[in-house]
Amino acid sequence: MPTASVDFTLAAIAMIVVTLGAVFGVSMVVAPYLDGEVHGVERYQQIGRYILLSRGEPAGWGTGGTPTELGLAAGGDPYQLDIDKVTRLNPDHSQSLNYSTLWQALGIDDVSFRISVEPLFNLTLTLASSQVQGSDTVYDFSATAVRDGFPLPCQVSYYVAVGNSTHSSSGPTTLDGSGTVQFTLPNSLNGTAMLIGIARAEGSIMSFDVLPFAHNISQPSQPGAFASLSPLDYMLGVSLTGGASAWNAAVFSYGYSFNLTASGSDYTIPRLLAGGSMVVTLTGINGTDRWAEWVAYPQVPLVVGGDMDDDYVVSDVRVVEYVVEIEGGLYRCGMKFRSPAEYD
Repeated sequence: MPTASVDFTLAAIAMIVVTLGAVFGVSMVVAPYLDGEVHGVERYQQIGRYILLSRGEPAGWGTGGTPTELGLAAGGDPYQLDIDKVTRLNPDHSQSLNYSTLWQALGIDDVSFRISVEPLFNLTLTLASSQVQGSDTVYDFSATAVRDGFPLPCQVSYYVAVGNSTHSSSGPTTLDGSGTVQFTLPNSLNGTAMLIGIARAEGSIMSFDVLPFAHNISQPSQPGAFASLSPLDYMLGVSLTGGASAWNAAVFSYGYSFNLTASGSDYTIPRLLAGGSMVVTLTGINGTDRWAEWVAYPQVPLVVGGDMDDDYVVSDVRVVEYVVEIEGGLYRCGMKFRSPAEYD
């Protein structure tokens, strides 16, 4: 869908929701659909809107606790989601909510659901070649940007994090969606390095990718081998394993990168005025291993919910999709709903 169409759709939805909310309130508008008085695909659309437009109970459950009513809204503009509520949907987060908890919080006994949140387009990074040149190693990388199967021209901010140092560059992907970038790293460094790409297609339409690679070692460290990262309430929670110790934490976004300030064993994540996708990295050492870990904030892409495999149970499965905003960036939120199939 062209960007103009996306913006027009969001504007139209916002106007409808604001009008309904002012007159009736979100809960009153969708009550017949939640109670099962109305069936069919319209019911699932209204349930999805309810989840995205309500803050839930308690309203601030994103930063801790268990919701008794499910809602992902931040409390600002329509379809503006809370970064921490979305992050806690990710099963990899240390304070993630399992599907049973989410289902009970929604409180609709005859409907199961599955929620996914992801960027509006895909950015893929690959290592094309590496060559030792004197006391340095030169790395050539390629980037591919695709939206719904079609190549996408965009601008990309590139970063490499290795040890306690970071390197940056930038460049476009062309009309065929492809781009290249080159980094030169000194051979005095060694360990797991990470190439981070933050891409902006237009306005708030952004995506990212992270590519770990080995610099002066045989292979990069396995994800989660030495540390697990969980961002919440603009703090990076860190859990180290074994004898691992942290070296450097940093945050990367489109056009900006900062080292993070430690607060005990955790780190403070800055609130960036530009908004959009953020990637947080942590490097460290464990014996002779120089490792690196990363996490996105909000922690997407994510999928959480019930089993929607038709082979598992015979039922009607409906899919609805929305464009949502999280801290200044636009994302695709997909929902699958299932209830017992009806037969004539």
